[in-house]
Amino acid sequence: MYELFVLGELMTGEKHGYMLQDVLKNAVGLGRKISSGTLYPLLSRMTDDGWIKLRVEEETAGGRTRKIYEITEAGRDRFRMLMAEPLDPIPDAETQSTFRFKMVYFQYVDKEVRLACLKQYLHILEQSLRHVSQFESYMLLHQPEPEKQRIQLLRVFDHRKRLGEVEIEWMKEEIERVRTQQDE
Repeated sequence: MYELFVLGELMTGEKHGYMLQDVLKNAVGLGRKISSGTLYPLLSRMTDDGWIKLRVEEETAGGRTRKIYEITEAGRDRFRMLMAEPLDPIPDAETQSTFRFKMVYFQYVDKEVRLACLKQYLHILEQSLRHVSQFESYMLLHQPEPEKQRIQLLRVFDHRKRLGEVEIEWMKEEIERVRTQQDE
């Protein structure tokens, strides 16, 4: 996921490591953080793999050298490959983040890749909604104890179902929007 982010950000132009870390901190949301200990080894590995290249600038006003990263042609190929890779079918936070990163960088891939990603995520959302609905039906039919917990769990299911329905509707509209969009 972070590899996709770095390559996607560098598709927009060269950036220094601190800027990548700052943008990534905001992109992953409040609940997740990326440390320098995660980002910089990733950047080193990606440089070694030939996907990005590093340029060191002379000292800045603060007396530090600045490392500027730029995507290579091999990096562009890797980026397109990552964008075309199917999403993990398990609806967890990692899949959600990967999907959101992919959406941010849709402008760098063709319509077929965008549509495939949107349809995959729609399938994941529908699968998740079916799971919640089935478990809700089970709870209503068998009415396990304690009653207070069962009632609250049904409220949680109602919340998840409503969010899922809204997400599914939005995804269907987005698929149609992209499908009818003129190729650029």
